[in-house]
Amino acid sequence: MSIHGQCQCGNIKTKWNCIDYSMSPRACQCDYCANKQAAYVSKPGSLFELSIIDKRHHRQVKQGSETATFHECSYCNSLIAVTVEIDQILYGILNAKFLNNKIEFADAIETNFDGQSIEEKRQRWQRNWCRAKIT
Repeated sequence: MSIHGQCQCGNIKTKWNCIDYSMSPRACQCDYCANKQAAYVSKPGSLFELSIIDKRHHRQVKQGSETATFHECSYCNSLIAVTVEIDQILYGILNAKFLNNKIEFADAIETNFDGQSIEEKRQRWQRNWCRAKIT
């Protein structure tokens, strides 16, 4: 089973292979994510793929600790996913706002990880995020 999604203009497409979509998105409260109204979903052990049609409009942004990479479409200004490479493995989370989930996600839960060190964040991401592939 998979869920598909895309940015507003269709330049960045997603396909998430996961067997359980009954989750609550996490709405990060940092200024950047709150401004984008992002709420993220992930499931350890699952895989998502980002397919970028026009790479000229694939904007990669670093925020906060500058450890993770935020993937946006510069044409429509949509934030689609966040990734980080740990031990040569790409992990990521998807912005639920741009996924076509027929059963719908639960309401977003506000989260704040400001007090975590970079190492604590990396451990949390490795434990909780999906595997990711970008083409």
